[in-house]
Amino acid sequence: MNASLGPLLPTEDPRQSLRVRRFLLAATVYALTVALMGLYVRQGLLSSQEWQLLSLVILLVNAGLYALLRSGRNERFGDPSLTGVQMFLVCLIMGLTMYLLDGGRGGLLLLFLVLLMFGVLRLNARQFTALGGFALLCYAIAVGAVWQQRPEDFNAQVELLHLVALSTLVPCGGFFASHISRLRRLLRERQIDLQRAREEVHDLRVLDPLTGISNRSAIIAFLDQERQRAERLGQPLSVLLLDLRQFKRINREFGHRTGDEILREVARRFRRCVRDIDGLGRYGGEEFLIVLPDTPEEDARQLGGRLTECVQGQRFPQLPARQRMRCTMGISAVLESDQDIWQVIERARADSESAET
Repeated sequence: MNASLGPLLPTEDPRQSLRVRRFLLAATVYALTVALMGLYVRQGLLSSQEWQLLSLVILLVNAGLYALLRSGRNERFGDPSLTGVQMFLVCLIMGLTMYLLDGGRGGLLLLFLVLLMFGVLRLNARQFTALGGFALLCYAIAVGAVWQQRPEDFNAQVELLHLVALSTLVPCGGFFASHISRLRRLLRERQIDLQRAREEVHDLRVLDPLTGISNRSAIIAFLDQERQRAERLGQPLSVLLLDLRQFKRINREFGHRTGDEILREVARRFRRCVRDIDGLGRYGGEEFLIVLPDTPEEDARQLGGRLTECVQGQRFPQLPARQRMRCTMGISAVLESDQDIWQVIERARADSESAET
Protein backbone atom coordinates (compact mmCIF):
# COMPACT_ATOMS: atom_id res chain seq x y z
CA MET A 1 0.00 0.00 0.00
CA ASN A 2 1.48 3.35 -1.06
CA ALA A 3 -0.67 5.96 0.57
CA SER A 4 0.01 9.60 -0.16
CA LEU A 5 1.24 11.89 2.59
CA GLY A 6 -1.81 14.10 2.22
CA PRO A 7 -4.23 13.70 5.14
CA LEU A 8 -2.81 13.46 8.63
CA LEU A 9 -4.58 10.12 9.16
CA PRO A 10 -5.05 7.44 6.48
CA THR A 11 -8.69 6.63 5.81
CA GLU A 12 -8.39 3.77 3.32
CA ASP A 13 -7.03 1.23 5.84
CA PRO A 14 -8.44 1.11 9.42
CA ARG A 15 -5.42 -0.81 10.74
CA GLN A 16 -2.98 1.69 9.27
CA SER A 17 -5.07 4.53 10.68
CA LEU A 18 -4.86 2.96 14.15
CA ARG A 19 -1.06 2.68 13.85
CA VAL A 20 -0.74 6.33 12.89
CA ARG A 21 -3.03 7.39 15.76
CA ARG A 22 -0.87 5.51 18.25
CA PHE A 23 2.22 7.11 16.78
CA LEU A 24 0.72 10.60 17.01
CA LEU A 25 -0.13 9.97 20.66
CA ALA A 26 3.50 9.06 21.31
CA ALA A 27 4.60 12.13 19.33
CA THR A 28 2.49 14.25 21.69
CA VAL A 29 4.48 12.88 24.63
CA TYR A 30 7.67 13.76 22.74
CA ALA A 31 6.35 17.31 22.33
CA LEU A 32 5.75 17.52 26.10
CA THR A 33 9.30 16.28 26.61
CA VAL A 34 10.69 19.02 24.38
CA ALA A 35 8.61 21.63 26.25
CA LEU A 36 9.82 20.33 29.62
CA MET A 37 13.41 20.46 28.41
CA GLY A 38 12.80 24.15 27.68
CA LEU A 39 12.15 24.61 31.42
CA TYR A 40 15.43 22.82 32.12
CA VAL A 41 17.16 25.39 29.92
CA ARG A 42 15.60 28.21 31.98
CA GLN A 43 16.83 26.51 35.16
CA GLY A 44 20.36 26.21 33.80
CA LEU A 45 20.30 22.40 33.78
CA LEU A 46 20.58 22.21 29.99
CA SER A 47 22.22 24.57 27.51
CA SER A 48 20.15 26.05 24.69
CA GLN A 49 22.44 24.42 22.10
CA GLU A 50 21.90 21.01 23.69
CA TRP A 51 18.15 21.63 23.84
CA GLN A 52 18.14 22.51 20.13
CA LEU A 53 20.15 19.38 19.36
CA LEU A 54 17.75 17.13 21.28
CA SER A 55 14.73 18.85 19.75
CA LEU A 56 16.16 18.36 16.26
CA VAL A 57 16.86 14.68 16.93
CA ILE A 58 13.34 14.14 18.25
CA LEU A 59 11.84 16.02 15.29
CA LEU A 60 13.83 14.06 12.71
CA VAL A 61 13.07 10.71 14.34
CA ASN A 62 9.34 11.40 14.50
CA ALA A 63 9.22 12.86 10.99
CA GLY A 64 10.97 9.79 9.62
CA LEU A 65 8.64 7.39 11.44
CA TYR A 66 5.57 9.30 10.35
CA ALA A 67 6.70 9.34 6.71
CA LEU A 68 7.34 5.60 6.90
CA LEU A 69 3.90 4.94 8.37
CA ARG A 70 2.05 7.19 5.93
CA SER A 71 3.89 5.78 2.90
CA GLY A 72 2.73 2.28 3.78
CA ARG A 73 6.24 0.84 3.61
CA ASN A 74 5.93 -0.13 7.26
CA GLU A 75 3.73 -3.04 6.14
CA ARG A 76 6.81 -4.73 4.70
CA PHE A 77 8.12 -5.24 8.24
CA GLY A 78 7.24 -8.15 10.50
CA ASP A 79 5.71 -5.62 12.92
CA PRO A 80 3.89 -2.99 10.80
CA SER A 81 3.36 -0.86 13.92
CA LEU A 82 7.15 -0.46 14.20
CA THR A 83 6.81 -0.76 17.96
CA GLY A 84 10.23 -2.35 18.43
CA VAL A 85 11.90 0.30 16.28
CA GLN A 86 10.16 3.14 18.12
CA MET A 87 11.04 1.74 21.55
CA PHE A 88 14.68 1.24 20.51
CA LEU A 89 14.86 4.90 19.42
CA VAL A 90 13.20 5.99 22.70
CA CYS A 91 15.96 4.27 24.66
CA LEU A 92 18.71 5.93 22.59
CA ILE A 93 17.13 9.40 22.87
CA MET A 94 16.64 8.85 26.61
CA GLY A 95 20.29 7.91 27.03
CA LEU A 96 21.44 11.00 25.10
CA THR A 97 19.11 13.27 27.09
CA MET A 98 20.18 11.84 30.46
CA TYR A 99 23.82 12.39 29.52
CA LEU A 100 23.35 16.04 28.46
CA LEU A 101 21.37 17.05 31.57
CA ASP A 102 23.31 18.57 34.44
CA GLY A 103 20.68 17.47 36.96
CA GLY A 104 16.99 16.80 37.56
CA ARG A 105 16.97 13.68 35.39
CA GLY A 106 14.02 12.20 37.28
CA GLY A 107 11.45 14.56 35.76
CA LEU A 108 12.33 13.77 32.15
CA LEU A 109 12.85 10.12 33.00
CA LEU A 110 9.14 9.92 33.88
CA LEU A 111 8.14 11.09 30.42
CA PHE A 112 10.48 8.62 28.76
CA LEU A 113 8.97 5.87 30.90
CA VAL A 114 5.56 6.88 29.57
CA LEU A 115 6.92 6.45 26.04
CA LEU A 116 8.31 3.03 26.95
CA MET A 117 4.89 1.98 28.24
CA PHE A 118 3.56 2.26 24.66
CA GLY A 119 5.48 -0.96 24.08
CA VAL A 120 3.05 -2.74 26.41
CA LEU A 121 0.35 -2.34 23.76
CA ARG A 122 2.20 -4.42 21.17
CA LEU A 123 5.10 -6.34 22.74
CA ASN A 124 4.86 -9.60 24.65
CA ALA A 125 6.43 -10.11 28.07
CA ARG A 126 9.77 -11.38 26.72
CA GLN A 127 10.10 -8.56 24.21
CA PHE A 128 9.20 -5.88 26.77
CA THR A 129 11.66 -7.33 29.30
CA ALA A 130 14.39 -7.18 26.66
CA LEU A 131 13.38 -3.60 25.91
CA GLY A 132 13.45 -2.71 29.62
CA GLY A 133 16.91 -4.24 29.92
CA PHE A 134 18.12 -2.14 27.00
CA ALA A 135 16.59 1.00 28.57
CA LEU A 136 18.44 0.23 31.84
CA LEU A 137 21.65 -0.22 29.90
CA CYS A 138 21.24 3.10 28.07
CA TYR A 139 20.49 4.92 31.32
CA ALA A 140 23.42 3.28 33.11
CA ILE A 141 25.81 4.17 30.29
CA ALA A 142 24.54 7.77 30.28
CA VAL A 143 24.95 8.35 34.03
CA GLY A 144 28.26 6.46 33.96
CA ALA A 145 29.51 8.87 31.30
CA VAL A 146 28.36 11.80 33.44
CA TRP A 147 30.21 10.35 36.42
CA GLN A 148 33.40 9.99 34.36
CA GLN A 149 33.31 13.32 32.50
CA ARG A 150 31.31 15.64 34.81
CA PRO A 151 31.56 14.21 38.34
CA GLU A 152 30.31 17.49 39.80
CA ASP A 153 26.91 16.83 38.16
CA PHE A 154 26.70 13.28 39.44
CA ASN A 155 24.71 12.42 42.56
CA ALA A 156 25.29 8.73 43.26
CA GLN A 157 22.41 8.37 45.73
CA VAL A 158 19.83 9.95 43.41
CA GLU A 159 21.05 8.09 40.33
CA LEU A 160 20.94 4.79 42.23
CA LEU A 161 17.33 5.49 43.19
CA HIS A 162 16.54 6.20 39.55
CA LEU A 163 18.09 2.91 38.48
CA VAL A 164 16.16 1.01 41.16
CA ALA A 165 12.90 2.65 40.10
CA LEU A 166 13.58 1.84 36.45
CA SER A 167 14.51 -1.73 37.36
CA THR A 168 11.20 -2.08 39.21
CA LEU A 169 9.23 -0.87 36.20
CA VAL A 170 10.67 -3.48 33.83
CA PRO A 171 9.08 -6.61 35.43
CA CYS A 172 5.85 -4.68 36.07
CA GLY A 173 5.70 -3.64 32.42
CA GLY A 174 6.51 -7.22 31.42
CA PHE A 175 3.55 -8.45 33.47
CA PHE A 176 1.17 -5.97 31.82
CA ALA A 177 2.63 -6.78 28.40
CA SER A 178 1.99 -10.47 29.03
CA HIS A 179 -1.58 -9.74 30.15
CA ILE A 180 -2.35 -7.52 27.16
CA SER A 181 -0.74 -10.01 24.77
CA ARG A 182 -3.00 -12.72 26.18
CA LEU A 183 -6.04 -10.45 25.79
CA ARG A 184 -5.07 -9.75 22.16
CA ARG A 185 -4.78 -13.47 21.49
CA LEU A 186 -8.18 -14.13 23.07
CA LEU A 187 -9.73 -11.27 21.10
CA ARG A 188 -8.23 -12.63 17.87
CA GLU A 189 -9.66 -16.08 18.64
CA ARG A 190 -13.06 -14.55 19.39
CA GLN A 191 -12.94 -12.65 16.09
CA ILE A 192 -12.16 -15.87 14.23
CA ASP A 193 -15.04 -17.64 15.99
CA LEU A 194 -17.36 -14.74 15.17
CA GLN A 195 -16.34 -14.82 11.51
CA ARG A 196 -16.97 -18.55 11.36
CA ALA A 197 -20.37 -18.05 12.97
CA ARG A 198 -21.22 -15.38 10.40
CA GLU A 199 -20.20 -17.70 7.57
CA GLU A 200 -22.32 -20.49 9.02
CA VAL A 201 -25.33 -18.16 9.30
CA HIS A 202 -24.77 -17.08 5.70
CA ASP A 203 -24.58 -20.70 4.57
CA LEU A 204 -27.77 -21.53 6.41
CA ARG A 205 -29.48 -18.59 4.75
CA VAL A 206 -28.43 -19.29 1.14
CA LEU A 207 -27.33 -22.95 0.95
CA ASP A 208 -29.32 -26.14 0.99
CA PRO A 209 -28.08 -28.01 4.08
CA LEU A 210 -28.27 -31.42 2.38
CA THR A 211 -26.60 -30.81 -0.99
CA GLY A 212 -24.49 -27.72 -0.26
CA ILE A 213 -25.79 -25.88 -3.35
CA SER A 214 -28.10 -22.86 -3.34
CA ASN A 215 -31.44 -23.32 -1.64
CA ARG A 216 -34.76 -22.40 -3.24
CA SER A 217 -34.86 -18.77 -2.11
CA ALA A 218 -31.23 -18.15 -3.10
CA ILE A 219 -31.54 -19.60 -6.61
CA ILE A 220 -34.78 -17.68 -7.18
CA ALA A 221 -33.07 -14.46 -6.09
CA PHE A 222 -30.16 -15.25 -8.44
CA LEU A 223 -32.55 -15.83 -11.33
CA ASP A 224 -34.32 -12.54 -10.68
CA GLN A 225 -30.99 -10.70 -10.52
CA GLU A 226 -29.77 -12.28 -13.77
CA ARG A 227 -33.09 -11.52 -15.49
CA GLN A 228 -32.65 -7.84 -14.70
CA ARG A 229 -29.05 -7.91 -15.88
CA ALA A 230 -29.94 -9.74 -19.11
CA GLU A 231 -32.69 -7.19 -19.82
CA ARG A 232 -30.33 -4.32 -19.16
CA LEU A 233 -27.48 -5.67 -21.34
CA GLY A 234 -29.62 -7.35 -23.99
CA GLN A 235 -28.07 -10.76 -23.35
CA PRO A 236 -29.77 -14.18 -23.55
CA LEU A 237 -30.70 -16.01 -20.37
CA SER A 238 -31.88 -19.60 -20.09
CA VAL A 239 -33.16 -21.81 -17.31
CA LEU A 240 -32.96 -25.59 -16.85
CA LEU A 241 -35.26 -27.51 -14.55
CA LEU A 242 -34.16 -31.10 -13.91
CA ASP A 243 -36.33 -33.56 -12.03
CA LEU A 244 -35.29 -36.96 -10.67
CA ARG A 245 -38.13 -39.25 -11.64
CA GLN A 246 -39.44 -42.02 -9.34
CA PHE A 247 -37.21 -40.68 -6.58
CA LYS A 248 -39.88 -41.30 -3.97
CA ARG A 249 -39.76 -45.00 -4.86
CA ILE A 250 -36.01 -44.95 -4.26
CA ASN A 251 -36.68 -43.54 -0.80
CA ARG A 252 -39.25 -46.22 -0.07
CA GLU A 253 -37.17 -49.15 -1.29
CA PHE A 254 -33.71 -48.12 -0.11
CA GLY A 255 -34.40 -45.64 2.67
CA HIS A 256 -34.18 -41.89 3.06
CA ARG A 257 -30.50 -42.05 3.93
CA THR A 258 -29.74 -43.57 0.53
CA GLY A 259 -31.99 -40.96 -1.08
CA ASP A 260 -30.06 -38.17 0.66
CA GLU A 261 -26.75 -39.60 -0.55
CA ILE A 262 -28.06 -39.74 -4.11
CA LEU A 263 -29.18 -36.10 -3.95
CA ARG A 264 -25.73 -35.07 -2.73
CA GLU A 265 -24.09 -37.07 -5.51
CA VAL A 266 -26.36 -35.54 -8.16
CA ALA A 267 -25.53 -32.04 -6.88
CA ARG A 268 -21.80 -32.83 -7.08
CA ARG A 269 -22.12 -34.08 -10.65
CA PHE A 270 -24.14 -31.05 -11.72
CA ARG A 271 -21.65 -28.68 -10.08
CA ARG A 272 -18.82 -30.18 -12.14
CA CYS A 273 -20.72 -29.57 -15.38
CA VAL A 274 -21.84 -25.95 -14.93
CA ARG A 275 -19.74 -22.81 -15.20
CA ASP A 276 -18.69 -20.59 -12.33
CA ILE A 277 -21.08 -17.87 -13.51
CA ASP A 278 -24.04 -20.25 -13.61
CA GLY A 279 -26.48 -20.65 -10.74
CA LEU A 280 -27.21 -24.13 -9.39
CA GLY A 281 -29.86 -24.67 -6.75
CA ARG A 282 -32.18 -27.24 -5.25
CA TYR A 283 -35.61 -25.99 -6.26
CA GLY A 284 -37.69 -28.70 -4.61
CA GLY A 285 -37.31 -32.11 -3.05
CA GLU A 286 -35.78 -33.77 -6.12
CA GLU A 287 -35.85 -30.80 -8.51
CA PHE A 288 -32.77 -28.80 -9.51
CA LEU A 289 -32.92 -25.35 -11.08
CA ILE A 290 -29.96 -24.12 -13.14
CA VAL A 291 -29.69 -20.50 -14.28
CA LEU A 292 -27.48 -19.95 -17.35
CA PRO A 293 -26.49 -16.28 -17.93
CA ASP A 294 -25.53 -15.21 -21.44
CA THR A 295 -26.69 -18.56 -22.81
CA PRO A 296 -29.17 -19.00 -25.70
CA GLU A 297 -31.75 -21.75 -25.53
CA GLU A 298 -29.93 -24.08 -27.94
CA ASP A 299 -26.73 -24.00 -25.89
CA ALA A 300 -28.79 -24.57 -22.75
CA ARG A 301 -30.35 -27.65 -24.35
CA GLN A 302 -26.91 -29.12 -25.06
CA LEU A 303 -25.84 -28.56 -21.47
CA GLY A 304 -29.11 -30.07 -20.27
CA GLY A 305 -28.37 -33.18 -22.29
CA ARG A 306 -24.98 -33.56 -20.60
CA LEU A 307 -26.53 -33.05 -17.18
CA THR A 308 -29.21 -35.63 -17.87
CA GLU A 309 -26.53 -38.06 -19.01
CA CYS A 310 -24.68 -37.48 -15.71
CA VAL A 311 -27.71 -38.97 -13.96
CA GLN A 312 -29.14 -41.54 -16.37
CA GLY A 313 -25.94 -42.74 -18.04
CA GLN A 314 -23.95 -43.47 -14.90
CA ARG A 315 -24.64 -45.75 -11.99
CA PHE A 316 -24.83 -44.63 -8.39
CA PRO A 317 -22.77 -46.65 -5.88
CA GLN A 318 -25.64 -46.36 -3.38
CA LEU A 319 -27.91 -48.41 -5.68
CA PRO A 320 -27.73 -51.95 -7.06
CA ALA A 321 -25.67 -52.29 -10.24
CA ARG A 322 -28.72 -52.62 -12.51
CA GLN A 323 -30.68 -49.85 -10.84
CA ARG A 324 -30.60 -46.61 -12.80
CA MET A 325 -31.87 -43.14 -11.99
CA ARG A 326 -34.19 -41.36 -14.41
CA CYS A 327 -34.11 -37.62 -15.03
CA THR A 328 -36.29 -35.29 -17.09
CA MET A 329 -35.26 -31.87 -18.27
CA GLY A 330 -37.17 -28.72 -19.03
CA ILE A 331 -35.75 -25.65 -20.75
CA SER A 332 -36.99 -22.08 -20.88
CA ALA A 333 -35.43 -18.95 -22.30
CA VAL A 334 -36.22 -15.64 -20.63
CA LEU A 335 -38.32 -13.51 -22.97
CA GLU A 336 -38.90 -9.77 -23.03
CA SER A 337 -42.62 -10.41 -22.58
CA ASP A 338 -42.12 -12.26 -19.29
CA GLN A 339 -43.73 -10.38 -16.44
CA ASP A 340 -41.79 -12.19 -13.73
CA ILE A 341 -39.44 -15.12 -13.19
CA TRP A 342 -42.26 -17.50 -12.29
CA GLN A 343 -43.42 -17.54 -15.89
CA VAL A 344 -39.94 -18.67 -16.91
CA ILE A 345 -39.90 -21.47 -14.33
CA GLU A 346 -43.41 -22.65 -15.26
CA ARG A 347 -42.44 -22.88 -18.95
CA ALA A 348 -39.42 -24.98 -17.95
CA ARG A 349 -41.67 -27.21 -15.84
CA ALA A 350 -44.14 -27.60 -18.69
CA ASP A 351 -41.29 -28.50 -21.04
CA SER A 352 -40.08 -31.11 -18.54
CA GLU A 353 -43.53 -32.67 -18.25
CA SER A 354 -43.99 -32.78 -22.02
CA ALA A 355 -40.63 -34.52 -22.34
CA GLU A 356 -41.79 -37.11 -19.77
CA THR A 357 -44.94 -37.85 -21.70
